[in-house]
Amino acid sequence: MDKLGHLTPEDGIFLDEDVLRDDYDPNRILERDEVLNRYLQMFSEVVRGKRPRNVFVYGPTGVGKTVGTHLVLDRVREDAEGVDGVDVTAVQMECRDLNTSYQVAVNLVNVLRESTPRSSISTTGYPEGDVYDMLFEELRNADTTHVLIALDEIDNIGTSDNVLYKLGRCNNRNSAKFVDPDDTKVGLIGITNDSTFRDSLDPRVKSTLCEHEIHFPPYNANELRTILEDRAADAFHDGVLTDDVVPITAAFAAKRSGYARTALDLLYTAGDLARSGDEDMVTEQHVRSAEEEIQQGAIVSEIASLSPQGKLVAYTLLALDNEGELPAKMDAFYAWYEHACRLAETDTVTARTVRDLLNDLVINGVAKMEEVNRGQRGGRHYRYSLSARPEVVIDGLAEDDAITKLDDERGSGLI
Repeated sequence: MDKLGHLTPEDGIFLDEDVLRDDYDPNRILERDEVLNRYLQMFSEVVRGKRPRNVFVYGPTGVGKTVGTHLVLDRVREDAEGVDGVDVTAVQMECRDLNTSYQVAVNLVNVLRESTPRSSISTTGYPEGDVYDMLFEELRNADTTHVLIALDEIDNIGTSDNVLYKLGRCNNRNSAKFVDPDDTKVGLIGITNDSTFRDSLDPRVKSTLCEHEIHFPPYNANELRTILEDRAADAFHDGVLTDDVVPITAAFAAKRSGYARTALDLLYTAGDLARSGDEDMVTEQHVRSAEEEIQQGAIVSEIASLSPQGKLVAYTLLALDNEGELPAKMDAFYAWYEHACRLAETDTVTARTVRDLLNDLVINGVAKMEEVNRGQRGGRHYRYSLSARPEVVIDGLAEDDAITKLDDERGSGLI
């Protein structure tokens, strides 16, 4: 026990490491001026006292959608304060733990009641129609001219999209039940990490919610460098980062995902390695070691914990990459996945489920998705490729007997 070290409050590397954490809430968002100004203009009708648009906001995790929405809604409220006869209330609600329209509607009722003496309602026990009646009543009676409702991570509700339809059309006087826009003008903002979520929506919902879209793309290396320099100034003591740390961190993160969250996590891990080694500086080697640790640790663990179908999807990525067939469109990917299932003598799942599994792999850094937009004639589609190094994916799949048997059946020798 005498050889056990000690914990001390002194830290020669970090000034405030919380600045690099996921839950840190910056008061500004860098390298997003163009998309944020376009986003803000979507609500230009509000300050003129007109009905707001419904907006569909999409892009991968860690690219500024949630913080950007918060900043845009704050600016809309701020600009409306100087306009006579216009008052704006904004509600930004996370749907991470809400997987049905009913749950979303109940929570909205309770959020809207927070500033009134009326009591909250139970999350169960009401007919769905009654919940919508209560929700519309709260919107009608809101002490404001406009209510903007931003629902974050709306893909969690899956195909239960009735609440999106009702909120998106609640000011429509042709509806059986509606919120008179003379009482309250309502705008709906749907935010998702899953850019393909729109494809699963009821056509009526899609036409209402997705008529106006804002895309938050991944950051490039230069943009990530700006973000990292800004956060590093508050996170680290002066002079502890060598000049090459931020550029190489940005380059690694841009190659892996293009997400600010990836870059910040990598920079924190590099700093933590330096601190753990009782070193005075954070160097390029710390960044390289951190990248290796994150890749081989987190990704291997993620792959090893996938469902059997998730592992088949990961193996499909690996095999197509080995054969030089990536990036691949969804139809080509699904055809190869079906072939793998036949060899593994297991049932297939739907193309939608495979797409969901691929999107999970994108979020986890295993896969990469790019949007290809060829205009009105060529249409829009997505192509998937492998983001993690093949050997990392192999390590994650190596302990699965079904996958190793499948690999033996193919005779590929990958696993």
